[in-house]
Amino acid sequence: VRPDGCGCLPALPSVGRGAGVPQAAGWPARRAGTWAGCPMTYIVEKKEDARTVPEEDENGEPVFDQNPVKVTCAFCGRDTITFIEYESSWVTYAVCIVLLFVLNWAALCVVPVVYPLFKDVVHHCPRCLSVLATRSRVAISSFKQEVMSLRFGSCVVVLARKYVIGLSAILLVIAGFNMMRNSGAASTDIEVWARGPDVSSSWQDFLQDCGFKSYLGNPIHVSVAFNEKFKNQTVSWEGQVHHVEDSLSFLWLNQRGAIFTHMDPQQFPQKRDMADLVLLFNDGDAVANAAGKLARGQRFAFEATFVEVGKRGAPHVLALWEVRPLKDASSNSSLGGA
Repeated sequence: VRPDGCGCLPALPSVGRGAGVPQAAGWPARRAGTWAGCPMTYIVEKKEDARTVPEEDENGEPVFDQNPVKVTCAFCGRDTITFIEYESSWVTYAVCIVLLFVLNWAALCVVPVVYPLFKDVVHHCPRCLSVLATRSRVAISSFKQEVMSLRFGSCVVVLARKYVIGLSAILLVIAGFNMMRNSGAASTDIEVWARGPDVSSSWQDFLQDCGFKSYLGNPIHVSVAFNEKFKNQTVSWEGQVHHVEDSLSFLWLNQRGAIFTHMDPQQFPQKRDMADLVLLFNDGDAVANAAGKLARGQRFAFEATFVEVGKRGAPHVLALWEVRPLKDASSNSSLGGA
């Protein structure tokens, strides 16, 4: 008799293929994988989900993170496993606003990807639906640790502290070099533009000293020549309208109007879609009304003051004072130089 009370005995093993020891009389026939006449049963060990294994800190308190945890609800007093939801916080909205200001319209492609990563994880009790804890999905380890980690949602970047210091130093050097490089450049965001003295230099003279080909050959010479001969100087030239952008003023966002202009000869003969000059004007200026009436491809005469030289193929920036449309391309105007 087996210990479990079953009177069935195991069948005798066979010896060799096709030969065996005869079973005792009255014994039931043996079947493979069973006790004689009694099917075997298996007890399957129930395994707990690894995600619900309670995580505790040094004080024995549960650690609320991005996965459900076993806790005793502080509101209903029952032992349960939390369920989680993702909710937006002020950090989520702040990051999205910063991306909109930095990337402009390109942020429409980035924000939908970044937005879920900055949501907070909220743990609820499944019985009373109370909020047990709220945790941010963005975490940065202390600078005192030898190994530092930066987590965004389920993504974690782990670096040794010495590499973090090295990368930070490299970024600071690059940022400082860029600031020093652009410190001498004129800013187009100044509040007031002053009209400078008139000069008789032509567009060909400007191209020779400050054109794109000269910039590729010697950018330092271009900066020096522009500051000595053209900066804050007013020219009277003729050009052709590439397109006109109206000024925009909304809350703290102020954008000046601009006439993108083709000159003759062009800086980029093979690229017709690139303008040579940008003539800026304010919405309240007297020239704004005349500038808004210009049509694409129309020739016009203008008086403008140089503000900034274009770099790396960018259009040269001027402050517009006067504009006069020309009837046809063969019109000869006293505002020559183009």
